[in-house]
Amino acid sequence: MDWKLYAWVNRGSRRKSVLELLAKSDKPLSTNDIKKLLKIAISQASFTLKELLSKKLIECVNPKDKIGKLYIITKNGKVLLK
Repeated sequence: MDWKLYAWVNRGSRRKSVLELLAKSDKPLSTNDIKKLLKIAISQASFTLKELLSKKLIECVNPKDKIGKLYIITKNGKVLLK
């Protein structure tokens, strides 16, 4: 396990909340879904998703779409939640 990455996720409560939400979901979630479920601003949801994408903890299942991108957790993301 990458302990620096683990610490980075746990230092940010939103990062951990988004990962947990994606791990529990049985379907991909949009930025708007995450915004509504976590009761955060759309800008916060978008920023957090970009952070998690850059660390390869989540992935976008429809990256070519301009609107309505959907996200799932990766294996690396699941490992960090254990």
